[in-house]
Amino acid sequence: MCGINHLVGIDLLDDDHDTDTLSGLTPEDSIALATFRQRYNEYAPQNVMLVYGSDNDALEEKKEASTTSCHLKNDLNSMSNFLQPTYEVSTNDLPESGWRPVDDFTLYRYLNADRNKNNGTFDIDTSCRRLLDALQFRKDRNCDTIVQNVKHNTIPSTVLQCLTYKSGIYAGRDYNHRPVVFERLGQFLGSGHAQKCSDDEWITAYLYVLEMHFAQMRESSQENKVPVQKIMYYADFTGIVSSILSGEIWKAINLMRKIVNTVERHYPEIVECITLFNVPFIMSSSFNVVRAFLDPVTAGKIGIYSGLPLERFKEAMSESVIPVEYGGMNDMEFPSMGA
Repeated sequence: MCGINHLVGIDLLDDDHDTDTLSGLTPEDSIALATFRQRYNEYAPQNVMLVYGSDNDALEEKKEASTTSCHLKNDLNSMSNFLQPTYEVSTNDLPESGWRPVDDFTLYRYLNADRNKNNGTFDIDTSCRRLLDALQFRKDRNCDTIVQNVKHNTIPSTVLQCLTYKSGIYAGRDYNHRPVVFERLGQFLGSGHAQKCSDDEWITAYLYVLEMHFAQMRESSQENKVPVQKIMYYADFTGIVSSILSGEIWKAINLMRKIVNTVERHYPEIVECITLFNVPFIMSSSFNVVRAFLDPVTAGKIGIYSGLPLERFKEAMSESVIPVEYGGMNDMEFPSMGA
């Protein structure tokens, strides 16, 4: 999923937050957000624009005026349900473009994705194109069906099979209520399992993983009454040396490049930090290749450690979240990787 409206429908946020409007923005950011919202809404399908922005009374008047046409009244009833941002929607109900109303949290995230990191200026045209492309991608990939499947735990067997070739856990939440993911990435990269599924199967599985991240963020937002919009990601690179020496790692890196080129642009600003640890020095050349095809913002969030940065972990989360094998008190077991 592209992380569209994952906070919508949560009515438990505290008085300083709501799921429609961001609070605490600078005047410049507020103006940019309003401009971006207007620009995005200009792309609404024509039948949506006929009533988009109308208040409820005006919409009811249109419905009453349509009593002589059952079809028109049904269309307006259906459209009134489409005028507000929603977390869940049927893919079949979306227009061909995938356009849908989005909340300010989503808009601001896409706006920040293309913000100039040096002077803080926004690129509204680029952000709008990114968001429109992401919605088209959602439509084409049936991402809203993935939302439903994750919610109801009806994940396809092909996706589950792909995921058995990796080993990671949601260890808990950090001090800011963000989901914490620990993954044995070195073990996966060194296993040759990247060849067990087709590229398209891996891409679909990755979409499910991303949707699980947003489900975790939504759950944490509900429980803690604050908007949670990012995860913390920690990857253990133990076990990767043999694949570097044999050259097998390049097959996995090619898969990573394909996933990044296909998916990453549509999922901006969802990770607070990426911490890679137990990374051997021999990985240097491989990382240079990976950094080259990553988004610069994503690449800038990566921290690399040759050992186990336990104190770094403790700065972000309690010991009860850190897995035992990494110096913490969390005895949650990592799933075994498939053969």
